[in-house]
Amino acid sequence: MIYLVRQGETDWNLFKKANGVTDTFLNQTGIAQAKLQAENLRNVNFDACFCSSQTRARQTCEIIYQGPIVFDDRLVEINAGEFEGADQTDAETMKLLWQAVMSGDKGTESFKDFMKRNCDFCDMVVEDHKDKNVLIVTHGVIARLINYYFNGKPMGYDFLPSVIKNGGLLTFENSKI
Repeated sequence: MIYLVRQGETDWNLFKKANGVTDTFLNQTGIAQAKLQAENLRNVNFDACFCSSQTRARQTCEIIYQGPIVFDDRLVEINAGEFEGADQTDAETMKLLWQAVMSGDKGTESFKDFMKRNCDFCDMVVEDHKDKNVLIVTHGVIARLINYYFNGKPMGYDFLPSVIKNGGLLTFENSKI
């Protein structure tokens, strides 16, 4: 089984600021979310643990899991370039961010490159960890791609809505893949 946890809340999440590669830290709510997942997952024996190298994910992972952790840069959040820290509630700004990401403009990571690195990571998990319990701690946009990788792209596909809240958990079967 694959257990995917989105990193706990940061102040940037709380204030709806676009948080790509900017290094932010868990706030008190984020720490509590990580502790809740630690409790939820306490009876799972993980065969492998992968985590984004960004501080907010590391903090979450280290609260949840006490074993060896592989920090994998493929799990780092998408680079929002000039839009780092932008107001996520501003529809026009988010539209401009999405346009920039589609082309890799304005200092953003291109969506094509972002998808490739995340699909490469998922391919590795499927190939090397079939039938194993794997913990993955990462970020919101990556969680969308991993969800779509394992569950397929839904009808009426809209990439923007989150598939997991901060500190949330998604699970995926990796025995039938």
